[in-house]
Amino acid sequence: MRLLKHYLKDRRTALLCAAVLAALSAFLFYLYDLPAEPLLYTFSILLVAALCFVIPDFILYRRKVLKFKQIRENLSTLWEIPAFSGTLPETVLRDSMELLCGRLKEQEQLSQDRGQDMLEYYTLWVHQIKTHLSAMRLILQSSPTKESEALTQELFKVERYVEMVLGYLRMETMNADLRLETANAHDIVRHAVKKFAPMFIYQKLTLEFPEFDNRILTDEKWLGFAIEQLLSNALKYTKAGTISISMDENDVLTIQDTGIGISAEDLPRICERGFTGFNGRQEKTSSGLGLYLTSQILKKLSIPMEITSQPGKGTQVRLFLHKEELQHF
Repeated sequence: MRLLKHYLKDRRTALLCAAVLAALSAFLFYLYDLPAEPLLYTFSILLVAALCFVIPDFILYRRKVLKFKQIRENLSTLWEIPAFSGTLPETVLRDSMELLCGRLKEQEQLSQDRGQDMLEYYTLWVHQIKTHLSAMRLILQSSPTKESEALTQELFKVERYVEMVLGYLRMETMNADLRLETANAHDIVRHAVKKFAPMFIYQKLTLEFPEFDNRILTDEKWLGFAIEQLLSNALKYTKAGTISISMDENDVLTIQDTGIGISAEDLPRICERGFTGFNGRQEKTSSGLGLYLTSQILKKLSIPMEITSQPGKGTQVRLFLHKEELQHF
């Protein structure tokens, strides 16, 4: 009975139109003093036609209501469904969609809160680890032994991995941290090279780093971080020879090494997260994050990167740092 009541309420417009049409027909018959038999005959035909339409429509309506009730029961197993009022099934669908949207927003907020908690925890962890690493460096410097140089190099590698973790954590909020300014490209690269100077000396590698005076529009900190990752890779896979860094008049920065190179089948995937390739498996210490981080940072800085390599001959990385100057109108 309740279902029939809701059905009549949902179809009230059609029923009202039918009633108005019937009343108008009866009024016309009365106005022109027509016999009642044709009117009754017409109404009988219309009633049969209406029943032929209403009965299938009511059955279809009932199926929809049962389906929506089943949806609500399924949702009730996940969340508490509030009571609803109004007609079926439109109200059920609307209430269910509103409920799902609300729960989705809650889950998104919960996920963001958990991500923020994780970011704060690991950021604190990184800073605590850096404190102990600094203490270890001071100990090695104050008590030098014949193994101190090798230990210092390994300590430097650990520090680089810690910096990589910190960069990975901060990359999610990188957009809020960007500060684009015109900077001297040579100074940015020189700052990165200075960090790796002990490794160049320890590995007895030649550095070719001629002067250039290109000025570029970028974020110094994040571009410097990307260049450091590229230098770290070049040093890791270059056991002897030369690493050269240059920049042409078109603001294309080139970092080239004479290392072991990258195989042709690995080259298309080297910027994928976690991909180590043949060289990484040989090295045993590759995380597969260095080039992934670099590529993601450069994408956010709108800096295209091109990598070419030949196994046994070395790798060349080119960064296209040129930006069109803004025109004032």
